[in-house]
Amino acid sequence: MAKVRCSFPECKAAARPIVGDCAFCKGKFCSTHRLLEDHNCRNLEDCKREAHEQNAMQLNKERTQVIKTA
Repeated sequence: MAKVRCSFPECKAAARPIVGDCAFCKGKFCSTHRLLEDHNCRNLEDCKREAHEQNAMQLNKERTQVIKTA
């Protein structure tokens, strides 16, 4: 069985199973290129926007409500 190689151009290292799989571009990367920033993921902006939206929803959900009494 042949080893899966890193999807980063000109990298010949073996791809890391599971931790090297990019859910955004579907590439398979070595330890050096596994992070979105390191392999210049073409969907990096989508990832950032999605994370920002999730954080904003979580913050709104945890927002403290002030109860005013007359």
